[in-house]
Amino acid sequence: MGPGFGPAEEALGRLGQGGGRYRRSILEVAILSSLAETTSHGYDLLDQLEALAADLVCIDAGSMYRLLRVMEEDGLVTSSWEMPDSGPSRRVYKVTDRGLEVLELMAHALEQRAASMQRLADRARQVAAKTRKARSSTSPSDDA
Repeated sequence: MGPGFGPAEEALGRLGQGGGRYRRSILEVAILSSLAETTSHGYDLLDQLEALAADLVCIDAGSMYRLLRVMEEDGLVTSSWEMPDSGPSRRVYKVTDRGLEVLELMAHALEQRAASMQRLADRARQVAAKTRKARSSTSPSDDA
C-alpha cells in the first residue's frame, strides 16, 4: 500500500485478492504467527509454515526467504546471525512490534473474511436445498 494508508488499510491490502496475492498473504500471516511465538531460523520456520498453512498454499523455501527479505525491509521482522557451538551459522528471524501490530490487524481481517465466506456458504446451501426441493415436488429431475 502507498503513503497515506494507515495500519488497518495496510493489513487489509496485505490480504488482497488474486492468486499470488492470496498466497503471499497466507504466508505472511503464517510467518508472523510463527515468529510471534518464537524466534526461528529458516528450516524450522519452513516446518512451522507447513504445519500452519500447507493445506491453504504451496510452501517452498525460496518463496519463504524472498518474503522474509521483503518483510524485513518493511520492518515486520528482523534477522541476525546465530553462531552455534557446532555446525554452520544461521540466520534467525524475529517479529518486530510493527509486525505484531500488522499480525493483529491481519487476524481481524481474516476473521471478517471468514464470516463473509460462511454467510455465502450458508446462503448457497439454503438456496440449493430450496431449489432442489421445489424441483422435486413439481417436475421430474432435469439431471436425468
